[in-house]
Amino acid sequence: MPSACIAHVGSAAWERLPDALGLLRSRFGRVPVYPAGDPGDAETLAAELAPQVDVLVVFGGDGTVHEVANGLPIPGAGGPLVALLPAGTGNDLARAIGMPPDPVAAAAELAGARPRPLDLLDCGPRRAANGINAGFAAAATDVLSRRVKKALGPAAYLVGGLWAGINPPTWPARVEVDGRVVEGEALAVVVGNGGSFGGGRWLIPDADVGDGLLDVLVVPAAASKAALARHLARDRRLPGDLPRLRGPEATVVTAMPCRLDGEPASTPGSVAVIPAAWQVLAPA
Repeated sequence: MPSACIAHVGSAAWERLPDALGLLRSRFGRVPVYPAGDPGDAETLAAELAPQVDVLVVFGGDGTVHEVANGLPIPGAGGPLVALLPAGTGNDLARAIGMPPDPVAAAAELAGARPRPLDLLDCGPRRAANGINAGFAAAATDVLSRRVKKALGPAAYLVGGLWAGINPPTWPARVEVDGRVVEGEALAVVVGNGGSFGGGRWLIPDADVGDGLLDVLVVPAAASKAALARHLARDRRLPGDLPRLRGPEATVVTAMPCRLDGEPASTPGSVAVIPAAWQVLAPA
């Protein structure tokens, strides 16, 4: 079957790509590599390669996956099967489908992986593969440069969170999902397709990337900062008593800073699920 690999050349795991592709050879044969170096490259390559290949391997982090999800002809049958080789800072979509956050270990898992239909989030001009961080969650990464994130790896999210948490701002926010409304001053709003954010912090642990629903977490301004920090440090989760909503679409009214799959973006006013938008190889 024809295959190709879109590979983010800025990945700290770049040297591991040959080993990962070597493990895939028995299943996919030779996999040509198409380097993606500048913002937008992976999206352009995905659009160009989609009609030519049966399998599209993505070597990179959530930002690379985000670009690929926006380059593929979605929704629609006949698109390539996508295989993830996590090689970024967070690798949160890979975690959500049970893939190890290491490209070589993930390649070993792909030998027996099966196609799984996954949803995407329609955020207006962009799609999100894993989810939306707005507010404090976005500020935690905004304080760090791309170079620092690459050097620190997943620890970058912890450093950024500590820095942003010294005096976190709040924003007015109104969120509505399936007739339920949460409104008031908030630290963050997270809209999840998957449940893992910031490199394995399970902010929405019940989220399912293939259930046709989105999950929303609101962190009110009145929430105890000490309790939030304690839960994230101890359990890599947030307290269970925070407002959580679930439905096929959501409206979000806020001026919070935002990231889609870790990439800077305007906070979308409306978000809707695109059910079974693409096929991704996942562990059985």
